[in-house]
Amino acid sequence: MFPRYPLAVGVKSATLLSLSVSSSFIISHHAWFRSQSEPPWTPLFDRAYRYPVPEKDDLPVVANEILKENNLEGAFDVQRPNPTELRITRRSFFNQTRRTYFINEHKLRAERQQFRWDQAVVRMHFRGGYHHPLFLNFLWAIMVNVVCVAFLVWIASGLVMWWRLAHTRVWGALALCAGALSFALLIGSCESGWNRKLNL
Repeated sequence: MFPRYPLAVGVKSATLLSLSVSSSFIISHHAWFRSQSEPPWTPLFDRAYRYPVPEKDDLPVVANEILKENNLEGAFDVQRPNPTELRITRRSFFNQTRRTYFINEHKLRAERQQFRWDQAVVRMHFRGGYHHPLFLNFLWAIMVNVVCVAFLVWIASGLVMWWRLAHTRVWGALALCAGALSFALLIGSCESGWNRKLNL
C-alpha cells in the first residue's frame, strides 16, 4: 500500500498543488506581475432599488439578502464605508463584480472589474470555507479538505517507509531536522519582521 500511495496522491493532487505553488509565487513576487494600477471597473447597470438597511445589523446577512433578491448569489465580501453606502463585492475565480447600494438614494449600481490572470490565480488560492451559498464553492472547499487529508496521510506513509528502510534512517533524520530548522527560521524571521513594523 505505502509504495503506491505517494504516487497516487501526487497524481490526483497535481492540479491543486500546481495552483498553490503558482499562486504562492505570484503573492511572493507581486511586483513582477501587477501593474501600477488596478484593472478598471466597467459599469453594468444603475437602477432604482429599495432595501431597509438598519443602522446596526449583521452586514453579511443584509448583503446576502440583497444579492438573493437580485439573483446574484455567490461568494462575496461586504463593507460599509459610510452610513449611506453598502458595498458588496461578488467574487468568482475569473472576475469580480461590485454592487454598491446607495441607501438614501435607493439606488443599486453594478460594476465588473476587467479580468487579469494573476488575480484569478490568487483568488483560487484564497478561496475557502463552507459559508458561500453556491454548490461549486462548497465543492471547492471539500476538494481542498480532501487534498489536505491526503497530504497528511502522504506524510505519515513517508515516515513509515523511511523507518522501514534502515539504511536511509540517518539521511532521513538529517532531512527532518533540516526541515524543522528551516521552518523555525522562517517563522522567526516573519515574527521579527512584524515586531519591527509594530515597533515592539
